[in-house]
Amino acid sequence: MDKNIHVIEIQESQKKVCYTRVILEQLPEWFGNKQAVEEYVEEVKNTSYYAALNSAGKCVGFFSAKIHYDHTGDIYVCGVLPEYQHSGVGKALYHAVETYFIQKGCKYVIVKTLSDAVDYKPYAETRKFYKSIGFEPLLTLTEMWDEKNPCLIMFKSLI
Repeated sequence: MDKNIHVIEIQESQKKVCYTRVILEQLPEWFGNKQAVEEYVEEVKNTSYYAALNSAGKCVGFFSAKIHYDHTGDIYVCGVLPEYQHSGVGKALYHAVETYFIQKGCKYVIVKTLSDAVDYKPYAETRKFYKSIGFEPLLTLTEMWDEKNPCLIMFKSLI
C-alpha cells in the first residue's frame, strides 16, 4: 500500500455522508442503484466508519461497520476508488475494522455481497477480495434482495 495512505476513524456524520457518496458514485458496476446508494449514504451516519486518506487528504476508500447481538461484526458497506483497488487500501481498511470488532468483543464478522449464482465479474472480484482476507461463503438468500440479485452472506471467525 502507498505509504502516503492513512486509515482513520471518522466520527463526523457529514464526512461519512460525503465520502460515501463520492466513492459509491464512482463505482457504478457495484452501486448502480441510486436508491440503494441514497440508503447507504443515509445509514452510514449511524455506523462505525473508517476512511483511507491520501497525502492530499482525499478519501480514496472507506469501510462502514455495524455490530449485531454484541458479538457479530457486519461490514455494512465499503468501497475503494478504482485507481486505488488492488493496492492494499481495502485490506488496510478491513484490518482497521477487524481491530475495532475485536476490541468490541465480536466473535464473527459477516459481509453481504452478490452470490456467485450470478456471473458478474465485478462481484467475482469482490468475493475474491473477501476470500483473500479470510472470509468463507455461508449461505445465499434470494429473499433478502431478490431472485435476480441473490445475496451471499460470507463470514469470518475472529476466535
